Amino acid sequence: MKHKKMLCTLLAALCLTVPLYGCSQNSSLQPIFPILGSSNAPESAPTSEPSPSTSDPTPSTSPSTSDPTPSTSPSTSDPTPSTSPSTSDPTPSTSPSSSPTGETITPAAWKVEDRNGHIIYMMGSIHMGDEAVNYMPDYVEQAYQSCDSIAVEADISGVMEDPSLAQQYAPLFLYTDGTTIEDHLSPETYQGAVNKLTAAGLYNAAYNRFRPFIWTSLLSTTITNTINLDAANGVDLKFITRAKADNKPVREIESLTFQFEMFNSFSDELSDLMVAEYLQPNFDTYTNESTLDLYEQWKAGTVSEDLVLSGTFTDVDSSENAALYQEYIDKLILTRNRSMTNVAEQYLQNGDKVFFLVGVLHYYGEGGILDLLQKDGYTVTRLHP
Repeated sequence: MKHKKMLCTLLAALCLTVPLYGCSQNSSLQPIFPILGSSNAPESAPTSEPSPSTSDPTPSTSPSTSDPTPSTSPSTSDPTPSTSPSTSDPTPSTSPSSSPTGETITPAAWKVEDRNGHIIYMMGSIHMGDEAVNYMPDYVEQAYQSCDSIAVEADISGVMEDPSLAQQYAPLFLYTDGTTIEDHLSPETYQGAVNKLTAAGLYNAAYNRFRPFIWTSLLSTTITNTINLDAANGVDLKFITRAKADNKPVREIESLTFQFEMFNSFSDELSDLMVAEYLQPNFDTYTNESTLDLYEQWKAGTVSEDLVLSGTFTDVDSSENAALYQEYIDKLILTRNRSMTNVAEQYLQNGDKVFFLVGVLHYYGEGGILDLLQKDGYTVTRLHP
């Protein structure tokens, strides 16, 4: 079951948790029915508290037009070669701020610099949290304050505040070629998903028009949240809200459209595997444990590179599944890491002072953002309290 726990961790870390279908604790399923044109909506959302959405949408074939277009190859005209990230912050700060409960968090953050002295700051985000995210340490505060704008994967604040805005993405949620979900999942997986949603009082025949990533989002609402983490306390959402209050521009590194389109690029076989994960025994437990474990590591700034799945899988059930997991990692992490790094390098070349905030697992391991930046010759310095 090792691969299942690792997959749960990855899903928990990378999910955008847009409240389309019950992905936050205050959400409702109602917004999906205007999209479907159905009048058969359940009267209320499920009584159990939903877990983090496990559908981490992935990027599209082209970046959002609101941000610099990533280059097709690493820049070589600007940076100077660097060594491994420094273990000390060149600008010492005071002790981290602590919450009323006395808890102190020390999430990982970095300064990135090119040979011309252009600087951006980076920090790993996690899309679910608790009140602790309101008490960032001083080195994070200083980094944020010194930047003129922030950059996030996608600005989710509008949809978080008004889930009905999700209707604008309806063409990306629905099959438009005359097929239904039954044509893209195995009979066993489809029927298992229908049974699980029906048992939770959530199934509607109109859902058959939805694509697999919407089914995983629906299935996520059947998982009881036992860890008291909420998308409303996601780190990226907190900084988006704060930046807007501070009149700092919020840049989109990708966009919701970018992510939904790429998620739709998953093969039917991979989509089937992802939906089937929700039907496995103890999936609720794995998901909650993995989410909490990652969150605790994020707070301590000690995220393990072992959580980053890349390269060849040796602990999956079969060579067929290994290929599907590799497709998942390539599309969900590695391709996005390169694209995100290109955007960061464009900010540096433009001299833009940006606070760069993307999912924490995008930074680590071979092919992670930190690794790519150093290979491209930028100096990366770990910030410390």
